[in-house]
Amino acid sequence: MNVESMDDVADCLLSVAWNIFPLMGKPPARPGNRAEEIRSFLVDACHDAGLRAREWAAEHGAGTEEEHRPFLRLAEVAADANLVLSMVSGTLVADHERVRRRWTETEALVHEARGLAERVAEFLDSQAALPCP
Repeated sequence: MNVESMDDVADCLLSVAWNIFPLMGKPPARPGNRAEEIRSFLVDACHDAGLRAREWAAEHGAGTEEEHRPFLRLAEVAADANLVLSMVSGTLVADHERVRRRWTETEALVHEARGLAERVAEFLDSQAALPCP
């Protein structure tokens, strides 16, 4: 994907959210269903960051590659976590060790996504306090 502006970044994040839960929107996560909880978090994080990135672009312009990086990494990590979750639930032959490794990988990706979502929110919050040039 050729990313030239914060609008492109917003499109990327919104696309990831859409790909995790297309058409019907995000269903509520059932308590105790970790995969649903993770997907719900990923959709919320990407959707919120995407909408806010679009608002930021309207006020501040294209942004820099450095400003885009944490947003794009959030999109990448969310897509990867969703893929690994699909591999956990989509096995034909139960391999408990493989499932355990994939859950470990998923949880590490979720941890990274939480940190990125916080970083993106902090950036957007700090920029909202700045007057427009």
